[in-house]
Amino acid sequence: MCAFTQFDPPGFAQDLNASQRAAWSKWISDQIDAARDRTDASLRNYGPRPQFFNPLKLPPAPDAAEADVSWTAFPRVVEINSTSDVQRWQRADASRDQQDEYCEWSVTRDSGTQKITRVTFTSEGPEYWAFLAKVNPQAVLALYQQHVSPQVRSADLFPHGTYNARNLWNNSTSQGAMHLIQAANNLGAEIELAAGASLPRLHPDGTLRTDEQDLIGCGAYGKAERHSDPHIGAAVNGFARRKADVTLANPVGLNIADLSVAGWAAPDGSDPKSYWKITRGTAAKALRAVYEVPAGKGFTVGDITINDQPIKYGAQIADFITIKLTGLATRFGQSTAKPVGCVEEIAVPPGAEGAEVADVASVLKRMSGPVFRR
Repeated sequence: MCAFTQFDPPGFAQDLNASQRAAWSKWISDQIDAARDRTDASLRNYGPRPQFFNPLKLPPAPDAAEADVSWTAFPRVVEINSTSDVQRWQRADASRDQQDEYCEWSVTRDSGTQKITRVTFTSEGPEYWAFLAKVNPQAVLALYQQHVSPQVRSADLFPHGTYNARNLWNNSTSQGAMHLIQAANNLGAEIELAAGASLPRLHPDGTLRTDEQDLIGCGAYGKAERHSDPHIGAAVNGFARRKADVTLANPVGLNIADLSVAGWAAPDGSDPKSYWKITRGTAAKALRAVYEVPAGKGFTVGDITINDQPIKYGAQIADFITIKLTGLATRFGQSTAKPVGCVEEIAVPPGAEGAEVADVASVLKRMSGPVFRR
């Protein structure tokens, strides 16, 4: 694998000029360095993370290999707290803040029949949009008008001259979805999660931990109840246990992997997958997708069935979408970093007046929250 000299924008987006692309690359590089070097004086076995590396500063070796890590887009937290499919679909469709698997969506309905005519899905991290809003606000407006509505105005997006990520065209499940806004859905969380998972973890008897839930609890990264975080962490840790250096592949971002239409049927017998369209990013690094039946077909999305049930909620489609990130591992068998035990609090030394001990939950919240002000 050839070394590269710059991190590309998510999905290889073409919104930036050369100098802006260089600035974005530096931001990603800085986030990776910070995640690698991160420590907390109140926690043991938290950091630094020596097997997590920056490929701009330490090029991958010839044995470098990329691997996609994918998971279901439907929010597992909603699923485990619901008593029926209809209830979980309704809850997931009710608020973008429920959609915490790095995929959010918005549903368009016919004003008369209330049947679904279009569902839009996005996996774009908010940091890129905050960056784009600073360096090219005109592009932000143009992209909203292209992908969400021609009616979007600059004043809607930039009240008082500052970009509002939760503007009226990107804060609900019915007015559009340009990029992710749920608090845990951001690139900073993705990078921190991968870095935190790069430390091999030991059982008290000295054997390596391998179970997804065991690892996320021991390593104190991410959220155990999600589809994404435990799975991502286990995949990264699997490479780290092979004494490899690990990182996130270029471009760093979350992507829509695919839509399965197993059990789907269109009223005219056509292929239900034919109504799925990637509208931003590339086929391999999709950032945005739309499910919509073209005008003139004589039916809408709401007339398509999944396992003999008509599509009444965008969440029904999310059940069949996978989201992914791509990891990179290299120098297999060469790392000399020692496995560690679980993250744990360090006791306050006697007489250390005013000293505060941070609990793991507060550290995680600080590390995984949005990294820009809305």
